[in-house]
Amino acid sequence: MNMRNRIIAIVFGFIALSVAAYAADTGLKRAEELFRRADYERARRAASADTSSMDRSSLAAALFMLARLETDYGAAETLYRRVMASENERAANLARLELATMRYAAGDYAGALDLLSERKVEGSERDADKAAYFTALSRRQLGDNSRAAAEFAGITRGEYSSWSVLARAEIDAQEGRLAEAIGKYESVARSHRGPIAIFKLAECLERLGEREKALDRYRSLIDEYPRSLEAGRANEKIQLLAASKTKAKDDKQAEGGESGASSAREDKTPAGVEERFTIQFGSFGMKANALVVSDRLGELFRGVRVERFEIEGRVMHRVRVGIYESRESAAKDVARAKERLGLSGAIVPLR
Repeated sequence: MNMRNRIIAIVFGFIALSVAAYAADTGLKRAEELFRRADYERARRAASADTSSMDRSSLAAALFMLARLETDYGAAETLYRRVMASENERAANLARLELATMRYAAGDYAGALDLLSERKVEGSERDADKAAYFTALSRRQLGDNSRAAAEFAGITRGEYSSWSVLARAEIDAQEGRLAEAIGKYESVARSHRGPIAIFKLAECLERLGEREKALDRYRSLIDEYPRSLEAGRANEKIQLLAASKTKAKDDKQAEGGESGASSAREDKTPAGVEERFTIQFGSFGMKANALVVSDRLGELFRGVRVERFEIEGRVMHRVRVGIYESRESAAKDVARAKERLGLSGAIVPLR
């Protein structure tokens, strides 16, 4: 199985299910062992080799594993629903949670919320935290910021606690509470979510007009996390801020001059800002797919980044490379990517 399928398999269901708790079946135990080793294709074969002799509980666990390994959305959903209809309550509960995260990743926030509301409060603390986190995320995407913020605030433990603080900070920033947002971003800036928090913090400082403080944050991000996706975005921000500063300086110098000279300056400077370009190598609903493309591009380019954005209520992820002063310079890297990696890119303006 290639890298793309491995990543999607993990995104669809990276959850600690102890198959041994359900099954004495040798093939199923072998499948779990292979899955832990990341030998996904052999795990798939082992789990599906002979389900006729399994009891109901073991069959549900086998179907759950096959759903985790499935790379086709529709096929995975069918398998998860078979598990949900089984008598194995724990496996059914986990299947409902995994199907909800799939729905969320596909932009079906209402569908994700419906599944999560049906979920029984069972399982590990991590499962409960994951369910609470995706419930709050879905509410936020559906516009219920107040309730989402309250639910994020209730997640105070484990791996989802930092993500919940970041989500609350984004709600604060979205609603104009920049000081509160900055405080939350600073609280997680030194964690392994640091690059995201520092980048968002710098954006808040920009909105407050604190240009130099924002630049310091962007530079520190590049220094501390040079290989992060946010480092490429920070470099882009630094260049755009420098360009806007130059424009402001030129506009100030042009004040009081002859109208013809002023007009020439106005024509020249905005064009200089608009003529910066980047290369986009696709836009994806599943972040896992975007990461696969960015990994390949990282073999050839520096400054590869995955940018999250929303369109018509759906979260998307676009893969971009570089900042270029002209279309001609960008075109050279488009040709390199096509020749060396077989990937097609589109040159788009930065504004």
